[in-house]
Amino acid sequence: MIKYPFKVYQTEIEGHIFWIAKSSSLKGCVGQADIMADAIAELEENEKAWLETAKETGIPIPEVHIEINENYSGKLTLRLAPYVHMQAVMLAQREGISLNQYINNAVVSQNSALEAIM
Repeated sequence: MIKYPFKVYQTEIEGHIFWIAKSSSLKGCVGQADIMADAIAELEENEKAWLETAKETGIPIPEVHIEINENYSGKLTLRLAPYVHMQAVMLAQREGISLNQYINNAVVSQNSALEAIM
């Protein structure tokens, strides 16, 4: 489980489009992959390695800031056009993830894209 906040965004270099998951607290700690979930998984592994190396070498480890927001449960009701719903189900199945995870990934992606231009 990732301990520190992070941002996820898509980028393109020399025609190759891929995802980057970047720690907001640990300098230089990133994950990247063609699939967003894989980039986040790589960030999780890299965060563990970053923290182990910091302990071994005496690099200061930042505190984990936990933002508690009791106003948002993480649950929402969503209405989609039937075709969009079907398309989302099929794409989620193709990625081997749940529809819930697929929608979450889409929202994270859109949020990251909008934050990047703010």
